[in-house]
Amino acid sequence: MTNSLKDMLEDQAASVAFQAPDLQAIARTGGRRIRRRRAVTMLATVTAVALVVSTATALFAAGGGQRPDVATDPGPTAPVSWALGSTIHDGEQSIEVGHRVRAYVRTTLGFVTLDDADNVYSVTGQGVTRIGHTVAPHSQGTDQLRLFSDPRGTLAGWLGQEDSSRLVLQVHDQATGKTRSYGTEGATPPDSAVFFAIDDHTAYWRNVTTESVFALNLDTGDQRPLANADQTRTLEIWSVRNGVLAFSQDHRLGGNLTSFRVGRSITDAREFALATNTEADDQIQLSPTGAWASYLLYEFNGPPQQDDVRAFTGQVRDTSTGDLIPLKLPNTAIAFPGAWLDNTTLQVFAYAPPQQANMYRCTVPDGTCQIAADLPADKIDGNNLVLPGGNWTGS
Repeated sequence: MTNSLKDMLEDQAASVAFQAPDLQAIARTGGRRIRRRRAVTMLATVTAVALVVSTATALFAAGGGQRPDVATDPGPTAPVSWALGSTIHDGEQSIEVGHRVRAYVRTTLGFVTLDDADNVYSVTGQGVTRIGHTVAPHSQGTDQLRLFSDPRGTLAGWLGQEDSSRLVLQVHDQATGKTRSYGTEGATPPDSAVFFAIDDHTAYWRNVTTESVFALNLDTGDQRPLANADQTRTLEIWSVRNGVLAFSQDHRLGGNLTSFRVGRSITDAREFALATNTEADDQIQLSPTGAWASYLLYEFNGPPQQDDVRAFTGQVRDTSTGDLIPLKLPNTAIAFPGAWLDNTTLQVFAYAPPQQANMYRCTVPDGTCQIAADLPADKIDGNNLVLPGGNWTGS
């Protein structure tokens, strides 16, 4: 969940009358923070390193030490999911993980989570196991991606630190229970690298010091540059799926997007420009094959610089044609596009005060949406609802 959603929920919880959210206030106080996804924060430079087995101790969920009931391989269409407190709700299942969930990502074997102290855990049918520790963000705050995965595989990653002066990119394979660390070269804590994405067995990252962006083969440790230094200096990669990249060039740090590009390389990509007086946040998500792109759209009453927000709209675009796919959602106060559940099904969180909060399952290209789960609206605030995707949620 992004901080603009966090601020809106906090405003609702504090209002006895549960008035409709003040969109302008959200934009002024929180909306600008939604843009700081992960630029110049963290990453790992990678050369090649040894495979290491995680020495973490298995921690089982509260309740008699029983293993959590986690579905292995959720099938072609994953259930909608969210976390409240120490519980991950995965379709009809409720999984108690024994720690407060601040961020999580899905794999085919379960989940990887982050707690208050930046500890990383693997959650599978075998139990809840501490597998690492992330480097806390510094200059850009906490509202950014902290965990990375390809939901159609078994790998999940994060940025770790092996000593006081060296960052490492760490990737855990839930199929083997092993964690592999990739050494850094000139990337020092906490802000000299940026982690972008994991797609299948490839990680995408930037070395801020050398102004380089690479694709790293997680099996061999080999890496290839995505572009030259002039092209990558202001390059931001938002999502990678099936070898398709969603990215921006000449991106302004801390700013929303007026356009973005989608393609199989930096030099061979199609640009999608947004309408006048609109901006997209930088939480662009590609579907598993890269055929669709989803994002949150800001609509303004005039130039975006004035922060006069008219509406927040979840938008989906066909990446081959550029066509927009309207989502047929009810007239709620706000709706946030979330994770892709399969190549044509998108999870959307919709909230309308005072007592309505739902997870929807929307399909493309027809744009139809159906309620997949009812959430306890009276128990949701801006610090406890966590959506899949790896973003830290909370103060």
